[in-house]
Amino acid sequence: MSTAPIRMLYGGAMTEAIASGDLSKMKEVAAAAETHLAEHGDVGSMLQMLKVEIAKAES
Repeated sequence: MSTAPIRMLYGGAMTEAIASGDLSKMKEVAAAAETHLAEHGDVGSMLQMLKVEIAKAES
């Protein structure tokens, strides 16, 4: 199975965009994050659900 490369949109890219003060960069990162959410949903919530299922399977 082939998957697209993961583009880290979390803290690092967003923090750097904010710190830069570059409006176009901030908009670019925001658009990328919105695209990521639209394509993959709330990864943080899904990760928590996955961890619950892992814990169930391990017990």
